[in-house]
Amino acid sequence: SADEVFATIGSSADPAALARNSSHPEWLVKRWVEQYGLEATRQICLYHQRSPATAIHIYDDRPLADLAQGGVELAPGHLISKARIVISGDIARTQAYERGSISIQDEGSQLVALLVGRGESILDCCAAPGGKTTLLARRNPTSTVLASELHPHRARLLSALARSPNIRVIGADARQLPLSKMFDRILVDVPCSGTGTLARNPEIKWRLRAEDLAELQYRQIAILKSALDRLAAGGRLVYSTCSLEREENEAVVEAALRGAPDFSIGDCRKELEDLRESGDLFVSDIEPLLSGPYLRTIPGVHQCDGFFAAIIQRRTEREMLP
Repeated sequence: SADEVFATIGSSADPAALARNSSHPEWLVKRWVEQYGLEATRQICLYHQRSPATAIHIYDDRPLADLAQGGVELAPGHLISKARIVISGDIARTQAYERGSISIQDEGSQLVALLVGRGESILDCCAAPGGKTTLLARRNPTSTVLASELHPHRARLLSALARSPNIRVIGADARQLPLSKMFDRILVDVPCSGTGTLARNPEIKWRLRAEDLAELQYRQIAILKSALDRLAAGGRLVYSTCSLEREENEAVVEAALRGAPDFSIGDCRKELEDLRESGDLFVSDIEPLLSGPYLRTIPGVHQCDGFFAAIIQRRTEREMLP
């Protein structure tokens, strides 16, 4: 039974047993135990045994009546004040969804977009399918959000789903952005292994190989460096992945900033505190969301997918003075 499976996973005393009992590759479980500890890794593996809940972001309260009329039952989110968890009903068949009044988006993903903050000129690299893009556009209604996407079919999908009038979609390789404009807010949500989303995409764990991480990291560093070139002085860039692997997260940030004294790593703690103060984030304790200066959500430990985010700031000329 499911209860017996959960009990077996919860009592697994070493990485090999945990991998075997939870149907995960042993090499992946060993990595998680080394980085997060055995108990957190148990929670990750347990989380992957269930279908994850569907979370939505509501931009205001007006769609709630339509959703209720459409037979959708909602519960409050776990992290974000404007998030809701779908208990029953088909969100995709509601008028609110068709109008773009709500978006289906994991709470960890919503939190990453909130970290970007508000700006006058915003760039979203690797933007498809557009959940974060739309949230950025709705929070910055007087600003243009330029959304770049490499693959033409994904760019077309992004254009169809991004219904906010202040979103402009371009087809471009984020490693070589064809832009001269500087931006005061940039989101760099790079292609990654996706190991933070295995509950939704279980095939990844059997397809991924350890050696794939080096190739992904090489591409991620190139994308981040390209985006940093477009960040205005005093601006903020958020680098993010839905990966649990250090090679794709802290190591990418460290490599991209090596020998770049005009950039500094911002503290996600302050931004999370500001989001809590503004009412966007309603958790009482933000410490479990932090890993040093970075944001880190862990499936099972948090009731959302696994996300990493780093805030990078470009110093002004005054800040660069000795």
